[in-house]
Amino acid sequence: MKLSEEMLAQYDRDGFIAAPGVFSQAELASIKTALAEDVTVKGPHLITEDDGETMRAVYASHTRHPLFRDLVTSERLLGPAVQLVGRDLYVHQFKINTKRPFGGESWAWHQDYPVWRDADRMPEARAVNVAVFLDDVSEFNGPVVFLRGSHRLGSGTSRRRQGGETAEHIDPRDYTLSGDDLSRLAGVHEMTSPKGAAGTVVFFHPEIVHGSAPNISPYPRDLLITTYNSSSNAPRPPGEPRPEYLVGRDTTPLVPHARLLETMAATTTGAGA
Repeated sequence: MKLSEEMLAQYDRDGFIAAPGVFSQAELASIKTALAEDVTVKGPHLITEDDGETMRAVYASHTRHPLFRDLVTSERLLGPAVQLVGRDLYVHQFKINTKRPFGGESWAWHQDYPVWRDADRMPEARAVNVAVFLDDVSEFNGPVVFLRGSHRLGSGTSRRRQGGETAEHIDPRDYTLSGDDLSRLAGVHEMTSPKGAAGTVVFFHPEIVHGSAPNISPYPRDLLITTYNSSSNAPRPPGEPRPEYLVGRDTTPLVPHARLLETMAATTTGAGA
């Protein structure tokens, strides 16, 4: 997979681009199976909703399950990431945000890079988020909403809220922009939301302002997000880094491959954990 010059220009202008049909239904079924296997592994990498039971997110699946380990080096994800950021990329963070039917909770308006800058000491925003729709995404099941072009403003307005819940997993509601800032930005930058069939991939900038509403539909909305960072832009001391499930330690540049996920899953299912 290779991004066209038009798509590269759109990313630079808007802060995101969407590519439909990147993964087949068979591959998505393999990913869903791998996810079901991985969430049986208990630990702090499993984040729940406010009820303490419903799954909200799972982190670092690529360190536990071979399908996800191969997914992050798939040329369909890694190839375009190299075009957008440059060579010598590694996985800074991997997560799957899940929204259950009739109640998957919202994600507050935020930018990603300020968290990585302050909590992880990432020097610059030389990274890219690559999101895979594991389910069909509509206006009803809590799609991600972007403020188009807001990445061009940098990240000077984002600040950690006092009294955040934890020093490890930082929820966007603990690191959100003020209502005044959001009102001002929304008056200039159009609110827009990529939607589409499962298998769509969205590439978005770590400084674009984004958030999502609750899932009010009877349909799930699982979103897999790999954050690729430049090896030369890896978090730096001083200080203790956040846990490895949140901040990747292996900064060895990844090498892309062209293997099909459904073929791979036939030999790796059950090998997770």
